[in-house]
Amino acid sequence: MKDKKKTLLWEIRREGAPGPSFLFGTMHVQDQRAFTFLQQAYEKIGECGLMALEFDLGEAPTGMDPAMVRLPEGVSLTQLISPKKFQKIRKVFRKVAGLDLNNLQYFSPMVVSNIINERILSQDMPVSLDEHLWKYARSLGKPVTGIESYREQLAILQQIPLDYQVEALVEMGQHIRRHRRQLLRMTEVYKEGDIFKLYRAARRGAAGLRQLLLYRRNRIMADRISELAAEQRVFCAIGAGHLAGGKGVLRYLKQEGWRVRPG
Repeated sequence: MKDKKKTLLWEIRREGAPGPSFLFGTMHVQDQRAFTFLQQAYEKIGECGLMALEFDLGEAPTGMDPAMVRLPEGVSLTQLISPKKFQKIRKVFRKVAGLDLNNLQYFSPMVVSNIINERILSQDMPVSLDEHLWKYARSLGKPVTGIESYREQLAILQQIPLDYQVEALVEMGQHIRRHRRQLLRMTEVYKEGDIFKLYRAARRGAAGLRQLLLYRRNRIMADRISELAAEQRVFCAIGAGHLAGGKGVLRYLKQEGWRVRPG
């Protein structure tokens, strides 16, 4: 990829639209490295009349939705994972992330995995990049909307099979060094602005759930971004793994007649 295309900020234009709108690829983390392109984002948010995130953070309830956080009533991780494997990964996670699985055994494996990932990465910033951008737009008096709704995102997460979540958590524990290297590498790739490598990583991570987690959502997001940008200039912040690829948001926007170029 040419260096000029190594960017997380993309401009879209189309005849008849009120002016250029922008897409910005984010990481949903508090690691300082995810804030590398912050100044560019600030400038473009200031130019636009609307800010759009994957979902409007103002929609989310205070705290995590119990339906998303906890296992079904009467189910625990100790029932879903064999005793030998459970004790092995419990020891690993306690060493690497300072977490005791005994205290998290009623939480969904996906939530446990996310907590461990957050512990592996630095938490230099008080909030994630997405929330930081949301607060910045609000501080400028910009209206904020969601490309998807909170309920839509929750419904997608609830479709991830429990056995898939369990398998992923066990795999993480059994290969924690490799997982840590990959996670830290992704923050460096993000810092480089290489959306194509980030797309390939997202595709690998979704494995058998690519249609649910990536491709279908990419099409929906592209359609809704197109509708928003046709009405007013909008700054859209979505996960960087959704931008590139043959079924990525940028490709779908091109198919809908938008000219796409590095921002």
